[in-house]
Amino acid sequence: MKSLIIAFLILPHLAYSVDWKNPDLICPEQAVARGLPCPDLTTVRNPSEDFPTEMQPEEIRIWKTQNAVDLRVCRAKELLRREALQPGSFGALPVQIAWMHASAGNSSQEKYKAMVEASTKYNIPIHVLIGALTQESLLSDLGISPDGGNFSCGIGQLNVIEWCNGMKTLSPAEQEKLGWPAISCESKLVTPAMVGPFYDLALKKLDGRPAYQIDAKDFKGITIADVAHRLPRQSAALRFKALSSFINNCQNFELGIRIKAQNLRLLFDRHVPAKMKTSELYSEGEGFKQTCEQKNTSRYYPLHTGWLMTLAIYNAGATMVDLLGHYHQTTSDKLPALTPPDLVEALYWGGKYNPANGRIYFKKYSHTATKSCVVQRHVARAVQHVSRPGNPLLRSLEEIPCAQGVSERRKTSSGVRK
Repeated sequence: MKSLIIAFLILPHLAYSVDWKNPDLICPEQAVARGLPCPDLTTVRNPSEDFPTEMQPEEIRIWKTQNAVDLRVCRAKELLRREALQPGSFGALPVQIAWMHASAGNSSQEKYKAMVEASTKYNIPIHVLIGALTQESLLSDLGISPDGGNFSCGIGQLNVIEWCNGMKTLSPAEQEKLGWPAISCESKLVTPAMVGPFYDLALKKLDGRPAYQIDAKDFKGITIADVAHRLPRQSAALRFKALSSFINNCQNFELGIRIKAQNLRLLFDRHVPAKMKTSELYSEGEGFKQTCEQKNTSRYYPLHTGWLMTLAIYNAGATMVDLLGHYHQTTSDKLPALTPPDLVEALYWGGKYNPANGRIYFKKYSHTATKSCVVQRHVARAVQHVSRPGNPLLRSLEEIPCAQGVSERRKTSSGVRK
């Protein structure tokens, strides 16, 4: 859910250095819930923070570290239990996030298996893929959300064009089984905005449930006659078939994870500068030194800057490459060696801010200052999701929340590397 503001503290400056060749990360298998029995949280005062009084310090330490994801699911379930007993006990956002964490615990091991398979198939560092998916949805089974007209869906928060790209990797028989027609993804026969008419009708069926809990079943019964007046007339039946297939299947997490990885691979291959692709690679015989059940099968460093750049491109477009070049006052083939903090710095500070219209200008492009803020935060949080609890390896540079505007520091920035 790209538009969701997930509650994180803005982190203070990280004074320690990081060995990006072997960063201190959680093991991939620790990024998902294992289905552990929950501690009894029914009597604690605050289900989001407190532990049972009888729990020993060592037990608490284990829950906070290697069992941290299961603890998050347990706390979410307890919060939702209390909210169901006394509606309004918690704010709307805490309840939404709790619902997402609880949903993330569903089929968590199957989700993990799908992430490992997709990471291997598309040669994406597993930590980057897990961080990206967690930042998009907290690994929950989200239905379609408006997302500023993008109408994203599922664990990977894919739109219908990204879904189309994924469908093209399936066999004709698999596509037909999913009800996907033979169409070109570049033809604009379907666009993200065309999901809007379906979504508006489904909202009317929620019967009091919040919109983030919308599900494929809420779209059942919608006919072509119901939406035809809001779709282009040409090839209406073909459009309807493709859009219906997307709506009916986009919550399938196995497909969503695979298609997310495939789209990230496309962006990496097409847009990430060659120099970034070939930096941060282990030499023959080297590898990530951390001892985990799931080995790092890629030659890329676990938090490879080029792959993190791919997340920025996915979130804000290929012009992020030009923003990076502008900040370093060079072309993409002559960029200096960069680390993840260097990337976040360039995404946030690159480009000259114009206070008259609130836009950032770089080379022949411009975008809003909010986009610069959000894209660097997106990358930083993807890294935070796979950092050890209490030991974040990358911070967001926002001084005030992105949605609240631009800081004075941003206003006076030259937009180039000093």
